Amino acid sequence: MPENGYAIDPLWVNMRPMELKPIPSAFHDLLERPLLMILATTLADGASQMTPVWFNYDGDFIYFNSEKNRLKHRILRKRPYVSLIILDPDNRARWLAVRGPVVEMRDDTDREHINLLTRRYMGVEAFGAPPEEQRVRFKIAPEHVTAASMYAPEP
Repeated sequence: MPENGYAIDPLWVNMRPMELKPIPSAFHDLLERPLLMILATTLADGASQMTPVWFNYDGDFIYFNSEKNRLKHRILRKRPYVSLIILDPDNRARWLAVRGPVVEMRDDTDREHINLLTRRYMGVEAFGAPPEEQRVRFKIAPEHVTAASMYAPEP
C-alpha cells in the first residue's frame, strides 16, 4: 500500500476480473474539454449519490479529486465503484457514460492533481482552498462504456 494511499476492500476489487474498456476516439473530445462529469456513488441503503466533479483522462483511466472525508470519499472507501456521465453541451443527444471500479485513492498532499484540474477548469495556477484542506485523487478504471450520439431533430 502506498504511503499516502488507501486500502480498497479486496472484495470489491476482486469481484470479477477487470478489463479496461476503451473509450471510442469519437468521444475523446468530451474527455479533453473542461466539462463537468456527474459522478454517482452508492450509499449504504442502495440510494444513488450524485455530484458534479472536475476530472481528467490519461488515455486509459479517469481521475477526479475531492476533499478528504467528504461523503464521496467515505462512500468510496467502503464501496469503490462508480458510474459517471458526461453530456455534450453542444449536442443534447450526445453523451458518454462509464461504470467502473475506483482502483486507486491517493492523498493529493502537494495539491499537484487539484492544481492541474484548477488550471484546466479555471485557468489559474493554484486551487484556492485553505492550506489545511486535505485532498484525495481517485482513479477510475472504465469497465463498461456507453457512447451515444442519437438522432435529434434541430430545434
